[in-house]
Amino acid sequence: MEMDRSSNGLRQFFENLPHESRMRILDLGGASQANINIIALQGHKLYTEDLLVGLERLHATAREQEQRANPAARFIRENLHFPPAQFDGILVWDTLEFLEEELLPPVVSQLHAILKPGGTLLTFFHTLAKGETVHVCRYQIRDHQTLRLQPRLSRPLPRAFNNRSLERLFANFHSVKFFLAKDNLREVIVTR
Repeated sequence: MEMDRSSNGLRQFFENLPHESRMRILDLGGASQANINIIALQGHKLYTEDLLVGLERLHATAREQEQRANPAARFIRENLHFPPAQFDGILVWDTLEFLEEELLPPVVSQLHAILKPGGTLLTFFHTLAKGETVHVCRYQIRDHQTLRLQPRLSRPLPRAFNNRSLERLFANFHSVKFFLAKDNLREVIVTR
């Protein structure tokens, strides 16, 4: 069931963006007309990629070939191949927590590389225990502090993250800030 929720992380994301026109924003939750409209109305350019679809594509190809030669490099090449320091902001949503352990550090490293110095990344992590089933959502921006959540599918959490593990994950970034919401979703603002 779709629902709207207030998002302090989204508010902070927009506040952290420099007040210039023609910013480059990357949305890793796939194309959403609502997000395109909000970002474009502000005069920014939006790029989209769906990391979950890329992950499914990686798994399907690996099963067909029965080999996984350097899956992290292949995943990055197929889904995050952008020039260094291209983006002022990246909307990651909840996709990172579903990446395999071997993919997560290289993907975070690539996000660091493609984010401009001073740029901001917004990501979400569920606060439930490993193995609990959660909704993987499509996040549509309604305004600067409101999101519409549209469940895409349900999955068990492959691992649980706490604040300390997230600080280690984003150790190469300049700062990490957490917002804990009542709906078991930790919003994380990361600045390069």
